[in-house]
Amino acid sequence: MGGAAGHMSHPYDLAWVNTGDDLVRFFELAKDVEGTVKIDGVNVSFKVVGEGDNKQFAVDRGSLKMIDIEGVTIDRVEERFPKEGHGMRRMVPNLLNILNEALPSVKSELEAFGMWDDPSRFLNTEYVEGTTNVTAYDKNFLAIHGLNQFYQKVGKVGKAKGVARPGVERPEGVTAPSVEVPYDDRAMESFVKKINAVAQNYGFEVISEAQVRRMENASVDFSEALAENLTIRISEDREITKSLREWLSEATNPRYKLIKGTDGKTYNALHRELYYKLVEEGIPVTELIDQADAQDAIFGAVMVHAVRTLGNVLLRASTSDLGDLTSHEGIVLRNKRKFKTGNPVKITGEFILGNLGGGFGGVAPPGARDEEMVELEIEDEEAPPVGPTEGHTVAIVPGAFKPPHLGHADMVRKYADMADEVIVLISKPLKSVRSLPDGRVITAEDSLKIWELLVKDIPNVKIGVYNDPAIRSPMSVAYALVGKPGEREIAATKVEPSIEAVAPGDKVILGASTKDDDWKRWRDAEKYVGEDLILLDPTTTAVKPLARSGDAAFSATDMRELLGEPLNNTQELEEYIGVGNVPKLLSILGLGEEPLEEMSSGAGGAVGGYSGPFGRSTAVKRRKKKKKKNESADLSIVDEVFKLLNERGIIT
Repeated sequence: MGGAAGHMSHPYDLAWVNTGDDLVRFFELAKDVEGTVKIDGVNVSFKVVGEGDNKQFAVDRGSLKMIDIEGVTIDRVEERFPKEGHGMRRMVPNLLNILNEALPSVKSELEAFGMWDDPSRFLNTEYVEGTTNVTAYDKNFLAIHGLNQFYQKVGKVGKAKGVARPGVERPEGVTAPSVEVPYDDRAMESFVKKINAVAQNYGFEVISEAQVRRMENASVDFSEALAENLTIRISEDREITKSLREWLSEATNPRYKLIKGTDGKTYNALHRELYYKLVEEGIPVTELIDQADAQDAIFGAVMVHAVRTLGNVLLRASTSDLGDLTSHEGIVLRNKRKFKTGNPVKITGEFILGNLGGGFGGVAPPGARDEEMVELEIEDEEAPPVGPTEGHTVAIVPGAFKPPHLGHADMVRKYADMADEVIVLISKPLKSVRSLPDGRVITAEDSLKIWELLVKDIPNVKIGVYNDPAIRSPMSVAYALVGKPGEREIAATKVEPSIEAVAPGDKVILGASTKDDDWKRWRDAEKYVGEDLILLDPTTTAVKPLARSGDAAFSATDMRELLGEPLNNTQELEEYIGVGNVPKLLSILGLGEEPLEEMSSGAGGAVGGYSGPFGRSTAVKRRKKKKKKNESADLSIVDEVFKLLNERGIIT
């Protein structure tokens, strides 16, 4: 499910599921929660628009495009989906014809739903026509998942800047496009019956949510699944095999962690295609993942495997009026008290692999689709080619950042509100090496990890190190990325992790502060920016710098001095790096190891930046840890992988 309704959470997405043991607790709670069938189809959202006798149903994709806010009525379908062969262009008229023909008979039900005079409310449905993404259905139908209402939203960037979508007030911290709202079951039953009287003439059936029930004489017991062995290969000649329960007892949830692949790209540690490579194909960790991120990748695979395996247990014991649950995408569960969230949670079991089979560090097989990307693909298909007047806005923020701090991060946050994309470029100056008081040089790789710690929650920010011995200064690095066509494509390949080149027609912001007229360094920028790009005036895009407490300025020099005695300067360092992030900062810089309890990603907790148990790309002395209670007598995963990587010469 996506689009206007947003995506449902997997169990490991929940804020309180911070360890493998938490995940087991979730499933123990879930087995006693009544759910509904998760349909594998295409999400479509219908609302009512118009006045008086001109009321009609319309589709709303949930974007800030005016046509969505106004409603895609049947006469505007080709305008909204202009590409020939587009799935929505074909299916939407048929569905709107059914709904509009039945509209006069369902007015009372729509009034009961609060939809008749409020287009911010919509029916959240799933459209199925035969075989969908993975599942084969024997009929064409429209499944109504429920009633949702949009949250208020105002566009901040690009063409949508200033565009307002009406809806209910958005709670602080909520990013979902809409929220589920309760409805009268009798009204829904009547609505479905009346719509079906028309739908049958079109060869369709409309159904409401199908309740899930336990199979007769079936019980849910996870003990056998938890006892199954799971093997992770570390290298061609070494592997670790433990029961799923043992793995989960050690695992922390890398929910927000970003890991670097050996292909140079950055991935979420819970990437399901990474799981497929590690578990299904048995590819060694060292062939896929940067050494510093191996633990997060392994624990991510463990969490996904547990959701798949324990989910299968629950699905195999369940059935519905639509058949056994193993023949559908899964179960949708709702229980705010038990799950500590008002949003639905999905249990997909084997379906989590139904559309995988490559793609992480390789090419996905023909027809393979990520079920959470279906809606994004639809939106991408309808986007016209980018031309000289259709580009989006890209902000370039270059610097050596030795080290980056919250002052830098505040600038990036401000540009993230102004631009569609922010690219933070870490340069490698030859003459401006910066060291800690103990002489330890701060590397570009250190800066990259600290940046990931600072801005991990901003989705439109990309961070990369510019690797070119001939181009070292921050300004030259920025100019390389926004230079002439052809040249900037080459420049983009020199950024690690890799980024896409700035496209023709894009608007360009060159990052600068208003302090001391910092923007003046870009006064000759027009000479160096490609003619096919649009440079926004640096005098108008410069941002006001963030001040520390007492209006003191942020200073990388002062921060380095504080790192000379970090244990005595924890409070001051938190002002530079954020509350709770000091252990991670010290771990990145080789000044201490992050305590094990700090490695768990709590709700809203800081992530990224942890250098891992395997050392660094440069030689760093590994300190001994005190043995904790209940720690396994044999080598832990950390020590096994560490020893292995030493043997293979990957670290010294």
